[in-house]
Amino acid sequence: MLGREWPTPLLIAPMANQALVHPHGEVGTALAAAAQGVGMVLSAQANSTLEDVALSALSDPGRGPLWFQLYPMTNREHLLDLMRRAHAAGYEALVLTVDAPVQGVRDRERRHPIDWPNHVQAVNLLPYGGKAAGTWAQCLREAPRWSDVQWLIEHAPLPVLLKGITHSEDAELAVSSGAQGVIVSNHGGRVLDGMPATAEVLPAVLQAVGGAIPVLVDGGIRRGTDVLKAMAMGASGVLLGRPALHGLANGGAEGVAHVLRLLLDELQMAMALTGSQTLDCQPGLWLTNRR
Repeated sequence: MLGREWPTPLLIAPMANQALVHPHGEVGTALAAAAQGVGMVLSAQANSTLEDVALSALSDPGRGPLWFQLYPMTNREHLLDLMRRAHAAGYEALVLTVDAPVQGVRDRERRHPIDWPNHVQAVNLLPYGGKAAGTWAQCLREAPRWSDVQWLIEHAPLPVLLKGITHSEDAELAVSSGAQGVIVSNHGGRVLDGMPATAEVLPAVLQAVGGAIPVLVDGGIRRGTDVLKAMAMGASGVLLGRPALHGLANGGAEGVAHVLRLLLDELQMAMALTGSQTLDCQPGLWLTNRR
């Protein structure tokens, strides 16, 4: 994927404010992921600096990929500076989230408001004024167009993947715009009610892309068998969200490592039980290519 081989097909999905659940925060998650050969996509709204997270992960020779997630920013100079920082720190790709110009309606969050501690801040966005907030109309006016995506890809110092692709036509536009990968994602089911499961839309996106770029998927990955199913459908990689966060909340970096180890063990056992010695298989040929 992106010109390199990786130890596992797993990455930690970008999740904001991990220090809210454990003091280890994103640094602990990065350490655990690297120790298990799992990649990580650091959220732009992390509570650890992108430089500290890179130092924690990049020194492990058995690590997976390290990518940095971006939200669109109306100030292009700020966006360029943030991308340059990620490049200088050693990140290997940028992940642009394209499916959340506004916050979803989250009734449970409104019923249980969070008293944010002082140490839980989006530290990487502080130099740029933090994450902008505004009215619904303002957010839609500032939502990125395909021309903005193309500008970002042209000026980015790293490969760019688009996260939040769920429609075949958007997948085709991603390829023609120069994206070097897409992530099929419904934002964990936390943005737009009624969105289909990513397993339902993955085949159409794969068909639209036609093998031109990697297609990854997240959403609802809970067991190693879920990873195997996603790979069998043709995904190039799988992103894991809430289980890793649950591990962090329960045991810090060790808790994340434990969750990842369980998942990878389940994946290996599922491969053995389906007669599959490798995940290197063309989409649609899973059954006929078993050895």
